Amino acid sequence: MAFESIDALNKPVPVQSVRTEWLREAGVFLDILRLDELDPEISGNKWYKLKHNLIAAKEQGKSVILSFGGAWSNHIHALAAAGHRFGMPTIGIIRGEPGESLSATLSDVTNWGMKIHYLSRSDYRRKNEASFLDQLISQLGLSARDVHVVPEGGSNSLGVQGCQEILRAGGITSGSYDEVWLACGTGATLAGVALTASEEMPGTHIKGVAVLRGGGFLRSAVDENTIQPLDNWTLLTDYHHGGYARTTNELLSFIKSFEMETSIPLDPVYTGKVMFAIRHSLAVNQGNDLPRKVRRLLMVHTGGLQGRRGIKI
Repeated sequence: MAFESIDALNKPVPVQSVRTEWLREAGVFLDILRLDELDPEISGNKWYKLKHNLIAAKEQGKSVILSFGGAWSNHIHALAAAGHRFGMPTIGIIRGEPGESLSATLSDVTNWGMKIHYLSRSDYRRKNEASFLDQLISQLGLSARDVHVVPEGGSNSLGVQGCQEILRAGGITSGSYDEVWLACGTGATLAGVALTASEEMPGTHIKGVAVLRGGGFLRSAVDENTIQPLDNWTLLTDYHHGGYARTTNELLSFIKSFEMETSIPLDPVYTGKVMFAIRHSLAVNQGNDLPRKVRRLLMVHTGGLQGRRGIKI
């Protein structure tokens, strides 16, 4: 088969204006950077995390890309699609034991040619240990020199480098927005966006919404990824709704009402929690005038919609 060029996804991303009753009441304008519309398979911020990893693997002559994730992982899904599309074999190391049938996500990735290998949850926790990783690669019949390893979620320096392109892809420039809101699972996207904003959008503050319980550790992860500490971002840790991939009836009800009003799909793991946080923040501050007269918001829609198939909304 003929493989596509990686440059095929270097294209503008649409920005959509949104008006809801709660936005009107708060007197706030909200736009959404629709990364979910970049590509039907390699969706959202996952592409930006993978882009430079793919380029590096090809330039270094690696024969396979290996990464980690769960049975509904957006990262694994995007990696398998990218490998299939751009001609790079992939291996997905999947957390947990195999079930009686494949999840819809894993069904997709195997159809795209990804080889999957399951790890027990105890072994999976060792995935970042160099000795364990070498043992795993050897067990798979491979040599470490032939494998490009991408951390879970694509959170490495190459992933951060790609995430620095996100705002530029939407044509976002200085003075466009008071705040930019986005989901935070590993810290790579928040770090990349904060770096770009610090250089090109002075006065714009980045709000990261941690989607997992106890997400305070992500602050140090962001600092590590930005090399030097930046003062243009904040991490909010109270909107996880029970933890990673956990939901509440309140969150699901909000997602349904938002989709009915705007026709914009959200997922309960990432983007739904961000939009809920925006709505809650505006409600708390309503009548008190928002700090720094915040009136223009941008929400980065990081995709992840394929994972909705595993959660009933």
